Amino acid sequence: MAKRRKSKSSSPKTSKTKPAKKAAAVAGIQAWQDDPMGLPAVPRPVPNLNQAPLKFKVNGPAVAPGVYPIGTPQFRYWTAAEAVRRGGDFWASKGINKWHSSVGSSLRIGLDEGVDLNAYYDRAHLAFFHDTIKGKNIFSGESPDVVCHELGHAVLDAHRPQLWGAPYIEVGSFHEHTGDASAILSALQLPGVRTAALSGIKSDKASGLSHLAEQLGWAIRQSSPADADPDCLRNAWNKFKYVDPNTLPPYAPAKQLCAEVHSFSRVFTGAMYEILSGMLAIISSSPKADDLLKLADDYATLFIDATASAPVKPNFYAQVAARMIDADTARFQGKYRQALTTAFVNRNILSAHVVAPVAKVPKTMQRAAAAFATAPPAHSETHKVVLPAKALGMMKGDIIVRAPVKITPSMTASMAELRSGEGQQADAERAAQHFVAMLAANGRIATDGQPTRGMAARATGRGRTKLHTHRLVKTREGLELERVRFLCGCRRWWF
Repeated sequence: MAKRRKSKSSSPKTSKTKPAKKAAAVAGIQAWQDDPMGLPAVPRPVPNLNQAPLKFKVNGPAVAPGVYPIGTPQFRYWTAAEAVRRGGDFWASKGINKWHSSVGSSLRIGLDEGVDLNAYYDRAHLAFFHDTIKGKNIFSGESPDVVCHELGHAVLDAHRPQLWGAPYIEVGSFHEHTGDASAILSALQLPGVRTAALSGIKSDKASGLSHLAEQLGWAIRQSSPADADPDCLRNAWNKFKYVDPNTLPPYAPAKQLCAEVHSFSRVFTGAMYEILSGMLAIISSSPKADDLLKLADDYATLFIDATASAPVKPNFYAQVAARMIDADTARFQGKYRQALTTAFVNRNILSAHVVAPVAKVPKTMQRAAAAFATAPPAHSETHKVVLPAKALGMMKGDIIVRAPVKITPSMTASMAELRSGEGQQADAERAAQHFVAMLAANGRIATDGQPTRGMAARATGRGRTKLHTHRLVKTREGLELERVRFLCGCRRWWF
């Protein structure tokens, strides 16, 4: 693995390659590979944003292709365009062939929506921001890690739109995990990233690939050191293990696990990185960098299969994990079972007695698993949860939360599903209450008079925007909780 060139106290460089005085007259561009504080910029083909099936459109005037100096608006335009095109092509190869219906035919990209250290997906576009930290101009849309993270939200929303409004901490956290997974899998499409990442994945150690959004993490640490990892925003190589998120505090320093969705997402992302290491050892006893292409492809196949069928429940992590093992049985005849079960059991996402290894998967089980993995998810029953707003320190009246309840057993972990309808409703009520409490504690719910789309209300100090993930909509039954976006920003650092 190539050695990272940044320390905890380092500042972002303005460039890593010798800037050109003007755009070079060549049929290509240059772009970051993972992050402005990661690997150096490299030449890349000109991305076609209008290429089907996943099309993109950057807001504002188009920029002529060329090799522009790092730090210029033209360079930022093309490095963001290259990242979404690369990520879009990867997910299209896994069967994602259209955006959510509210997006339309092309996913719009706002490269600079105002002053903030943030980014979001809102079922209309990907929005990115800028800020100046210690004299350095930080653009969240310049980092392929951040761009492909937000792209991941759009991909999962297109694939499983039922997850958008589910009021469960594990569902929101899994959406954030998907963003980080998208950044990792999209980055592995580049030869330079594969070369740099091979040693770390092979030995299950931290690597440039596991360090996500280094520049944004650096910027956040300058004003709030406890709210990002020491060398990036979030490290996919971590030791966090699953605990019931409803028992965790709503926020905590980055070194601790809490119920806030970006924090809790690290449990599944850590499992993913561990799984990648185990899968690579199965692919080859002496892996080469290009083996990481197959690794990314096979993992994404399992991910897409599992998320297609996993029922939307409070214990969503276990639902997806069990169905990844089912998908491996169906797709690869149990080839990766050991890697999957080891990681999920190590992280306490699944119990060991539920996923005991098998020496050989019978053909009858393979056929059954294949049929199960390709079956559509069961119909959801929506359970109305009524929460007193005053108890959450918000306002008078009630908050209505629509909580999905499904009864769909997994072949791998059916024992975890043996709950009565009343028991599942009780689980949904408890999970929804903790989810809303977490949102309220982190200031994620827009109150009366606060805009929720486009540029949000200005927060105090330095002209930053204050963004929310949810709003309350007046109905005859009370104020109903509604999601408006997924934010990149973690915990409370933007306040």
